[in-house]
Amino acid sequence: MAVLTISTISLDTFNAILSRYTTTAPAKLVDLDTLRYVTVPTKLAERKKDGDAFLEKAEVEGLVEWKLKHGTFRPKLLQLVQSNPSPLIHDTTRSAFASLDPTSPLPALKSMTSLKGIGPATASLLLAVFDPEAVPFFSDELLRWVTWEEGGGWKRKIKYDVKEYAVLVQGVGKLRERLGVKAVDVERVAWVLGREGRDVGAGGGEGGEKTEEEVTPNDGAKKSKSVKGKDETKVVGKGVKRKTEDGKTSEGARRSTRRKTAT
Repeated sequence: MAVLTISTISLDTFNAILSRYTTTAPAKLVDLDTLRYVTVPTKLAERKKDGDAFLEKAEVEGLVEWKLKHGTFRPKLLQLVQSNPSPLIHDTTRSAFASLDPTSPLPALKSMTSLKGIGPATASLLLAVFDPEAVPFFSDELLRWVTWEEGGGWKRKIKYDVKEYAVLVQGVGKLRERLGVKAVDVERVAWVLGREGRDVGAGGGEGGEKTEEEVTPNDGAKKSKSVKGKDETKVVGKGVKRKTEDGKTSEGARRSTRRKTAT
């Protein structure tokens, strides 16, 4: 199986995966995709020529809707964004675009996050439509692809903070330098790989969030954390029985917690 990590993928393979984007993306996203990849970037390019690039409130709302429908849907996020006055959106986006350094977009990113509902991930999207050539969008799939070799696969937990975006920018920058591709196309390749659930290789695995129980490498059995003075018991699979303090058995249930964050 070919290794498809971001540090090893070939240009031919990159382009082949990129060509599958239009058939992988749901038909219902066509209009929003056009807004995100064509309409808004074209308008910003025209405004840039006039020396006054900024985003209209309706454009920001449309981009946020694209982001929510392309990834994890958080209905309150759009409401927060809509609460920003139009003049504030004009001034904030204008200032962020004017200060943007494509090789180091973090200062502009932080400036953009002063708007309500605009976290690092959404701020990166607004910068990405301004400079699709060099500035990457902080998508779930792209971060997971960049950090694949650290483990976690397509279920890697994401914090959506500036530190993680810096890691993403560095990873995308190295790929762009090696293959000569656009940041926006790197984003789309990562999205296709994630939607297809491809194991990109090099030991990244498909693991998700870690718990107190650890999967053993040989037989997949889960070993519970030992407690002083108590017998250590093995748990295999879901819903199996484990010993309690009184020697009886009870059904084991794996618990997981999820945090909803503004991105």
